[in-house]
Amino acid sequence: MSSLLLIILSAMLVSMVAIAGTSGWRPFLHTADVYGNAAGVAQASLIAVPVITGLTWLLSYAVLYPLELNYLRTPVFVAVVLTIVPCVEVVLGRAGRLVPSRPAFTVLLSANSLALGVALMGETRASTFVRALLFAVGSAIVFGILLLSAATLYERLRYADIPAPFREAPLALITAGLMALALMGFAGLIQE
Repeated sequence: MSSLLLIILSAMLVSMVAIAGTSGWRPFLHTADVYGNAAGVAQASLIAVPVITGLTWLLSYAVLYPLELNYLRTPVFVAVVLTIVPCVEVVLGRAGRLVPSRPAFTVLLSANSLALGVALMGETRASTFVRALLFAVGSAIVFGILLLSAATLYERLRYADIPAPFREAPLALITAGLMALALMGFAGLIQE
Protein backbone atom coordinates (compact mmCIF):
# COMPACT_ATOMS: atom_id res chain seq x y z
CA MET A 1 0.00 0.00 0.00
CA SER A 2 2.82 2.40 0.81
CA SER A 3 4.47 1.77 -2.55
CA LEU A 4 1.20 2.65 -4.29
CA LEU A 5 1.01 5.93 -2.36
CA LEU A 6 4.64 6.65 -3.21
CA ILE A 7 3.94 6.09 -6.90
CA ILE A 8 0.89 8.37 -6.79
CA LEU A 9 2.80 11.09 -4.92
CA SER A 10 5.76 10.96 -7.30
CA ALA A 11 3.43 11.06 -10.32
CA MET A 12 1.70 14.12 -8.87
CA LEU A 13 5.01 15.87 -8.22
CA VAL A 14 6.34 15.07 -11.68
CA SER A 15 3.10 16.30 -13.24
CA MET A 16 3.22 19.52 -11.24
CA VAL A 17 6.85 20.13 -12.26
CA ALA A 18 6.01 19.39 -15.89
CA ILE A 19 3.01 21.71 -15.87
CA ALA A 20 4.69 24.52 -13.93
CA GLY A 21 8.08 24.21 -15.65
CA THR A 22 7.10 24.19 -19.30
CA SER A 23 5.58 27.63 -19.57
CA GLY A 24 6.28 27.87 -23.31
CA TRP A 25 4.03 24.90 -23.98
CA ARG A 26 0.96 26.36 -22.32
CA PRO A 27 -1.04 28.51 -24.74
CA PHE A 28 -2.67 30.64 -22.03
CA LEU A 29 0.28 31.74 -19.91
CA HIS A 30 1.17 35.45 -19.89
CA THR A 31 -0.69 36.32 -23.05
CA ALA A 32 -2.95 39.28 -23.61
CA ASP A 33 -5.47 37.37 -25.71
CA VAL A 34 -6.14 34.04 -24.02
CA TYR A 35 -9.35 33.41 -25.94
CA GLY A 36 -7.69 34.26 -29.27
CA ASN A 37 -4.85 31.82 -28.61
CA ALA A 38 -7.34 29.11 -27.65
CA ALA A 39 -9.29 29.81 -30.84
CA GLY A 40 -6.05 29.49 -32.84
CA VAL A 41 -5.23 26.11 -31.30
CA ALA A 42 -8.83 24.96 -31.83
CA GLN A 43 -8.76 26.07 -35.47
CA ALA A 44 -5.42 24.38 -36.07
CA SER A 45 -6.77 21.19 -34.50
CA LEU A 46 -9.87 21.38 -36.67
CA ILE A 47 -7.63 21.41 -39.73
CA ALA A 48 -4.88 19.04 -38.57
CA VAL A 49 -6.87 16.23 -36.95
CA PRO A 50 -9.05 15.30 -39.97
CA VAL A 51 -6.04 15.48 -42.31
CA ILE A 52 -3.97 13.29 -39.98
CA THR A 53 -6.83 10.83 -39.47
CA GLY A 54 -7.51 10.59 -43.20
CA LEU A 55 -3.85 10.01 -44.05
CA THR A 56 -3.34 7.44 -41.31
CA TRP A 57 -6.53 5.59 -42.29
CA LEU A 58 -5.37 5.44 -45.91
CA LEU A 59 -1.85 4.38 -44.91
CA SER A 60 -3.25 1.72 -42.64
CA TYR A 61 -5.60 0.13 -45.14
CA ALA A 62 -3.54 0.72 -48.29
CA VAL A 63 -0.03 -0.03 -47.04
CA LEU A 64 0.27 -1.46 -43.53
CA TYR A 65 -2.47 -4.12 -43.59
CA PRO A 66 -1.73 -5.47 -47.11
CA LEU A 67 2.01 -5.73 -46.34
CA GLU A 68 1.31 -7.15 -42.85
CA LEU A 69 3.17 -4.31 -41.15
CA ASN A 70 0.56 -3.66 -38.44
CA TYR A 71 3.25 -3.47 -35.76
CA LEU A 72 4.55 -0.24 -37.40
CA ARG A 73 1.22 1.50 -37.01
CA THR A 74 2.10 3.75 -34.04
CA PRO A 75 5.51 4.94 -35.32
CA VAL A 76 4.04 5.65 -38.75
CA PHE A 77 1.14 7.56 -37.20
CA VAL A 78 3.55 9.62 -35.05
CA ALA A 79 5.59 10.42 -38.17
CA VAL A 80 2.42 11.58 -39.95
CA VAL A 81 1.49 13.80 -36.98
CA LEU A 82 4.98 15.31 -36.87
CA THR A 83 4.83 15.98 -40.61
CA ILE A 84 1.33 17.44 -40.86
CA VAL A 85 1.42 19.79 -37.84
CA PRO A 86 4.19 22.10 -39.15
CA CYS A 87 2.44 22.20 -42.51
CA VAL A 88 -0.78 23.32 -40.79
CA GLU A 89 1.13 26.03 -38.95
CA VAL A 90 2.63 27.28 -42.22
CA VAL A 91 -0.78 27.28 -43.93
CA LEU A 92 -2.41 29.16 -41.05
CA GLY A 93 0.51 31.59 -40.88
CA ARG A 94 0.29 32.41 -44.58
CA ALA A 95 -3.47 32.79 -44.42
CA GLY A 96 -3.06 35.20 -41.52
CA ARG A 97 -5.56 33.31 -39.42
CA LEU A 98 -5.66 32.81 -35.68
CA VAL A 99 -2.16 31.45 -35.07
CA PRO A 100 -1.07 31.90 -31.46
CA SER A 101 2.06 33.96 -31.00
CA ARG A 102 3.58 31.40 -28.67
CA PRO A 103 7.00 30.11 -29.70
CA ALA A 104 6.15 26.47 -29.04
CA PHE A 105 2.89 26.30 -30.99
CA THR A 106 4.08 23.46 -33.22
CA VAL A 107 5.34 21.49 -30.23
CA LEU A 108 2.05 22.08 -28.43
CA LEU A 109 -0.02 20.86 -31.36
CA SER A 110 2.34 17.94 -32.06
CA ALA A 111 2.27 16.79 -28.44
CA ASN A 112 -1.49 17.07 -28.37
CA SER A 113 -2.81 13.59 -27.74
CA LEU A 114 -5.94 14.42 -29.72
CA ALA A 115 -4.15 14.10 -33.06
CA LEU A 116 -2.60 10.69 -32.42
CA GLY A 117 -5.49 9.36 -30.33
CA VAL A 118 -8.13 10.16 -32.92
CA ALA A 119 -5.93 8.70 -35.67
CA LEU A 120 -5.54 5.44 -33.74
CA MET A 121 -9.21 5.27 -32.73
CA GLY A 122 -10.45 6.30 -36.17
CA GLU A 123 -8.43 3.58 -37.80
CA THR A 124 -9.82 0.87 -35.50
CA ARG A 125 -13.40 2.13 -35.00
CA ALA A 126 -14.30 3.46 -38.42
CA SER A 127 -14.89 0.92 -41.13
CA THR A 128 -14.89 3.47 -43.95
CA PHE A 129 -12.84 6.52 -44.83
CA VAL A 130 -15.83 8.86 -44.54
CA ARG A 131 -16.67 7.59 -41.05
CA ALA A 132 -13.07 8.11 -39.97
CA LEU A 133 -13.18 11.70 -41.25
CA LEU A 134 -16.51 12.38 -39.55
CA PHE A 135 -15.13 10.97 -36.30
CA ALA A 136 -12.06 13.22 -36.64
CA VAL A 137 -14.07 16.35 -37.39
CA GLY A 138 -16.42 15.66 -34.48
CA SER A 139 -13.52 15.09 -32.11
CA ALA A 140 -11.80 18.28 -33.23
CA ILE A 141 -15.00 20.30 -32.77
CA VAL A 142 -15.51 18.93 -29.27
CA PHE A 143 -11.86 19.62 -28.44
CA GLY A 144 -12.27 23.19 -29.68
CA ILE A 145 -15.38 23.71 -27.55
CA LEU A 146 -13.60 22.32 -24.48
CA LEU A 147 -10.51 24.43 -25.14
CA LEU A 148 -12.55 27.60 -25.58
CA SER A 149 -14.54 26.88 -22.41
CA ALA A 150 -11.29 26.27 -20.50
CA ALA A 151 -9.93 29.57 -21.82
CA THR A 152 -13.09 31.35 -20.70
CA LEU A 153 -12.81 29.79 -17.24
CA TYR A 154 -9.14 30.75 -17.10
CA GLU A 155 -9.99 34.36 -17.96
CA ARG A 156 -12.68 34.52 -15.29
CA LEU A 157 -10.47 32.91 -12.65
CA ARG A 158 -7.50 35.15 -13.50
CA TYR A 159 -9.16 38.10 -11.78
CA ALA A 160 -10.86 36.17 -8.99
CA ASP A 161 -9.73 36.35 -5.37
CA ILE A 162 -8.00 32.95 -5.05
CA PRO A 163 -5.76 31.92 -2.15
CA ALA A 164 -2.06 31.91 -3.07
CA PRO A 165 -1.49 28.12 -2.81
CA PHE A 166 -4.23 27.45 -5.35
CA ARG A 167 -3.11 29.85 -8.08
CA GLU A 168 -1.68 28.73 -11.45
CA ALA A 169 -1.18 24.93 -11.79
CA PRO A 170 -3.31 23.73 -8.82
CA LEU A 171 -6.27 25.79 -9.98
CA ALA A 172 -5.83 24.55 -13.54
CA LEU A 173 -5.80 20.92 -12.36
CA ILE A 174 -8.86 21.42 -10.15
CA THR A 175 -10.72 23.11 -13.01
CA ALA A 176 -9.78 20.34 -15.44
CA GLY A 177 -10.90 17.73 -12.92
CA LEU A 178 -14.26 19.42 -12.43
CA MET A 179 -14.75 19.69 -16.19
CA ALA A 180 -13.90 16.00 -16.54
CA LEU A 181 -16.42 15.08 -13.84
CA ALA A 182 -19.08 17.17 -15.55
CA LEU A 183 -18.42 15.50 -18.89
CA MET A 184 -18.51 12.01 -17.37
CA GLY A 185 -22.26 12.49 -17.14
CA PHE A 186 -22.42 11.98 -20.89
CA ALA A 187 -20.79 8.53 -20.64
CA GLY A 188 -23.25 5.85 -21.74
CA LEU A 189 -25.70 8.39 -23.15
CA ILE A 190 -25.52 6.77 -26.59
CA GLN A 191 -25.23 2.99 -26.72
CA GLU A 192 -22.83 1.58 -29.32
